[in-house]
Amino acid sequence: MTEFEKTVRKALIDKEMSISELAKKLGISLTYLYDILNSSRKAEKQKKKILNILDIK
Repeated sequence: MTEFEKTVRKALIDKEMSISELAKKLGISLTYLYDILNSSRKAEKQKKKILNILDIK
């Protein structure tokens, strides 16, 4: 598990949001989101959106 994925998962728990809810807010598939989280895809724009949605600094 990458540091980015750990950070996102902790924020999801804090906000009581599921990973599928995050994917819906981003307008992407759950599979694509998993690829972003485990660094199979770079997706820098999506990562910035994730940080904004979850209010991660």
